Amino acid sequence: MKHLLPLLLLAAAPSALMAQDLPAPQFMDDFELTSGLSIGGVGLGGLSDLSYDAKTGTFVAISDDKGEFGPVRFYTLGLTLADGKFKGLDIKSMHELMAPGGAHFDQKGADPEGIALDPAHDRMFWSSERDEENAPAIYVAKMDGTDSHKLDLPAAFLPDASGHHGVYENLGHEGLTLSGDGKMLVAATENALQQDGPKATLEAGSPARLLTFDLETLKPGAQYLYEVDKIPAAPPKAGDWADNGISAMAALPDGRYVVLERSWTKGVGDNIRAYLVSLDGATDVSGQDKLDLAKDTPVQKTLWFQLDKDHNPFKVPVDNLEAIEFGPVIDGKQSLILEADNNFSSHEVNQFAWFAVDLPHS
Repeated sequence: MKHLLPLLLLAAAPSALMAQDLPAPQFMDDFELTSGLSIGGVGLGGLSDLSYDAKTGTFVAISDDKGEFGPVRFYTLGLTLADGKFKGLDIKSMHELMAPGGAHFDQKGADPEGIALDPAHDRMFWSSERDEENAPAIYVAKMDGTDSHKLDLPAAFLPDASGHHGVYENLGHEGLTLSGDGKMLVAATENALQQDGPKATLEAGSPARLLTFDLETLKPGAQYLYEVDKIPAAPPKAGDWADNGISAMAALPDGRYVVLERSWTKGVGDNIRAYLVSLDGATDVSGQDKLDLAKDTPVQKTLWFQLDKDHNPFKVPVDNLEAIEFGPVIDGKQSLILEADNNFSSHEVNQFAWFAVDLPHS
């Protein structure tokens, strides 16, 4: 019997109307990759984001390895979904992500996180939380990871001499996707820019930014305020680690997005929330080096589903889910794939989960 995830709605809130036309996703199956897998002597792990190529029916998965366990890289995967089960996973190939100019990235010269395919233009985009100059970067490259170039990031995202400007360390662009109409690339910072506000805490959330690029010109466009949740659970032992931030995003065909927020608290575990997000009515903050939080209208977000120890249809505990992507239509329903990053740790797993969704306009 399949499990319907609980959909938490705020019936009186206008933004809740966004969720009413998108039913709760239906959990189908999950599985874990066997630990210790390698390709060409390079360990398979750190899978941080997914993107689907409808032309080939395959996914790509980027590894967040900074060049410490192998080259900066991504994988091409074939997922077989049938009869409500994962029937197999084919690791078709591994590709090195090359630095601009064709060189190999030095160790820790990139910190890969997000990936988004643009097969209509025979190219891909990928994000790095820092580059060889310790600044965030978004790259455009050929579909095999070669011939890469940096996109121009607005100055607000970049560090300056003060040390208090631009993205926080390890909290850069994690979410990356193409818009449903194929006209924009959208990138989400995990938390606020330093000049915009603090990181998420147990008491308050964090004002992150969504950054868009025009896919014809590759120039940055509108930006939007996205209010990341506060950390949902306190650690049993005061002072132990707890965090929350955007980990991934995927586009809906009607112009909205699904944004994944992931929290981990020591002694509690993972808490994953998927939000339906609309840019309608949000302030374009692209002209602001520092947000005016008293005046800027954020994007609308409504909880679609949640995964944690109390909301878990999986056969195993919820792990470090970092990726979300829509895949092929199976038996008339859109597949939705979530994937967990094992962080090259023996205590974590590369976990895949399949959900079925009745999408609007699909």
